[in-house]
Amino acid sequence: MNARLACAVLVLVASSALAAGPEEASPADFVAVANQVAPSLVRVEYTLRPDKGEDPVAGGYTRAACPVNPYSAFDADAPVREERPLEVEGFLLEPALVLSPDPMIHPRFIESIAVRFGDQVVPAKPVRYAHGQNALFLELEKPLTGAKPLAFDAEAKGPFLAVTYGYGDEGWTVGVSPIGSEVSVTETGRQVRGVPLCCLIVTEKGEPVGMSLSGTLPVDDSWKGPPEKWPALSADEVASLADKVAKRADQAVLRVQLGFRSPKKEEGGRAQYSRGGDDEEATERHVPGILVGPDRILVLANLAQKVTARLERIKVFLPEGEPVAAAFEGTLKDYGGFIATLEKPLDGAVKMAAGDVRRFDKVLVLGADVRIQGENRVLYVCRRRITEFNRGWKRHVYPELPGSTDNVFLFDDEANLVAFPVARRPKAGQQEQGSSENPKLTAATQLAPVLGALAQNVDPSNVPLSEEEENRIAWLGALLQPMDRELARLNKVSHLTQDGQTGAIVSYVYPDSPADKAGVKAGWILLRLHVEDFPKPLEIKMENDRSGDWEFPWERLDELPEEYYDRIPAPWPPVENSFTRMITDIGFGKKYRAEFVADGQTVFKDFEVVQSPPHFGAAPKFKSDALGITVRDMTYEVRRYLQKEPNDPGIVISKVEPGSKASVAGIKPYETVTHVNEQPVANVKDFERLIAGQQELRLAVKRMVQGRVVKITLTGGPEKPREPEKAAPAEQPAEAPVEK
Repeated sequence: MNARLACAVLVLVASSALAAGPEEASPADFVAVANQVAPSLVRVEYTLRPDKGEDPVAGGYTRAACPVNPYSAFDADAPVREERPLEVEGFLLEPALVLSPDPMIHPRFIESIAVRFGDQVVPAKPVRYAHGQNALFLELEKPLTGAKPLAFDAEAKGPFLAVTYGYGDEGWTVGVSPIGSEVSVTETGRQVRGVPLCCLIVTEKGEPVGMSLSGTLPVDDSWKGPPEKWPALSADEVASLADKVAKRADQAVLRVQLGFRSPKKEEGGRAQYSRGGDDEEATERHVPGILVGPDRILVLANLAQKVTARLERIKVFLPEGEPVAAAFEGTLKDYGGFIATLEKPLDGAVKMAAGDVRRFDKVLVLGADVRIQGENRVLYVCRRRITEFNRGWKRHVYPELPGSTDNVFLFDDEANLVAFPVARRPKAGQQEQGSSENPKLTAATQLAPVLGALAQNVDPSNVPLSEEEENRIAWLGALLQPMDRELARLNKVSHLTQDGQTGAIVSYVYPDSPADKAGVKAGWILLRLHVEDFPKPLEIKMENDRSGDWEFPWERLDELPEEYYDRIPAPWPPVENSFTRMITDIGFGKKYRAEFVADGQTVFKDFEVVQSPPHFGAAPKFKSDALGITVRDMTYEVRRYLQKEPNDPGIVISKVEPGSKASVAGIKPYETVTHVNEQPVANVKDFERLIAGQQELRLAVKRMVQGRVVKITLTGGPEKPREPEKAAPAEQPAEAPVEK
């Protein structure tokens, strides 16, 4: 008999056995039970307050209206706004002892706690916390007159009823219902049956037998008896554990300062393609890091490849003492973080809680809420309980907590790390397809093997680069026109492109490019990329790119005031767009198969991600202070736009300083200089050499095909030669010839 069949048989047998018994009680009997236990039901009132400008938050849970997800976080903010206490059900166990669900509110938000019975309100304080049930024990300042403590009989026989107490449409209400007979047997070996999330278990005569604040009961009789016998920690023990966790978190969950170079900007060019907002442009970020070894820290920063490329400095800040420098080691390929090696070892590295994370189901753990707020690190420790577990990526089990978990690091009673928030890094190109990049509470045991075999779990493409290499970009060698509904219908590919929402038309193929060598032709339609080791193809989406040619105002360039020169977008399409960024993020050297439609037939072509030739944004440049201009080499996309042959002379004016000699002489951005004093100019080195030591210059300038000679007299002595900036190393020829 296989395991699934055995489980089904066990459920069937157990259900049949539990269902057998006397005839069900009538509604009148249930009313009698409700009236009998009512003197033992109380309300716990939490008077809450904001703290340091923050509204109260609760990590505890209560019954939810949705049957699919029975857990709902307590709303601790609404009672403050509505000028009332947060009310939670309670059960009187002894004259001065109440059992209640734990709302898990940090003490800084609690002004007072009281227990209400009728018109009586008595101050109370927590004295114990259950280990495996979402329950706390409150000690009353004095007994409640007229209230009746519950007397449990562990020998009582069923059938049993579940009694609940909560606020409903008509005020506080007692609910009575039979205990269900369905039994669940999990793969971890647990055998339980479901009951209401917080309930008192009684006989049909209303005699208390036991309680559950976890939503389940064991199938045996171990649940019977008074809650006072539950494993629990005293309030002092929890406070001591919270101090222990706070000290461990202070040592192991640290503020990390990341320093970045300013992103390169093209002089007067279009803004570079970006999908990450302001964070991609930042030159400094403060993020959390976990000390996972004496000299190793896991930095929880989900950096895109182009952002990591600019990373220059890593500093780890301790609660006391000077910061420690660290060196980048490797970006995790599947998680939003990277490993850095510390300049000197530190004490207090975390220990990962071993074993199946599901053993912490409803178990009391401590949550260290670590917030990195600018240059400040704020830490609060509060009780938390994992309510459920979801299956996710690669069948990993992810713990769930009510409310936000973005900053919560869970520790067990030995101060070992149970779970922490980390984003899963989606495969390249899948951010646009709905993959979430938000941090997700992840079991520490899931990351432990990754950190133990780091060489096999890092992305070799997501690394810091030199300033010269920063703007490297991959290419296919084809210009792509975004698809739309009309183009999809004209090309009869609506059924292959989601009615024009995906796909792109090849509008041009650069000679000697990867696309050209593979036989790709203009007019083909690129549908998707099939990348090795990727779970699904990457759909081509370019609707937001502006990657096609646009009308540059050449005829009105003389009308433009010089103070607006820096705002003129370049005339040619930018090399970096969503497609080239996507294949760059796939990683240089990675194999992929491109799926095209050519003449109504599906065509596949195999490629490897390779670096493009130098493009305009990364081309060698030279700035002449005497002239007030910056020039760049003419790159492959510029030559195509200007219809230049590979051997045609010329460099591009990328920036003109307002008020400079060049500006006064009428030189404009994106014009080309082909000759200096009748000598041809092939690159910026030629330009620098030809103007050095000259008092008068005759510059042959072209605006597209219209040429003129500009005469400029230099004063203040000749300009001294300088070494121009170098371009990023290219795997392809420096220039790609245009189609003849």
